[in-house]
Amino acid sequence: MNFGANWKTTAGGAASALGGAADFLTQLSTGHWDPARLMADWTAVTAGIGLIFAKDQNVTGGTVNQNQ
Repeated sequence: MNFGANWKTTAGGAASALGGAADFLTQLSTGHWDPARLMADWTAVTAGIGLIFAKDQNVTGGTVNQNQ
C-alpha cells in the first residue's frame, strides 16, 4: 500500500475528496438533489482517494527498480 507516497499527490487527492464530500453534504443539508452534481461529487471523491493511494515516488525514468 502506498498511502501518502508523495505529499503533492496526497494533498491534491485530499482536496478533491474533501471538495466532493463538502458539496454532497451541502446538498444533503438543503434537501435539493441534483443528479449531475451527485455524479461530480462521486467522481471527485473516488479520484481523490485514488490520488491519495497513488504510487508516484521514485519516478526516475527507469534507473530505480519499481518492482518493490
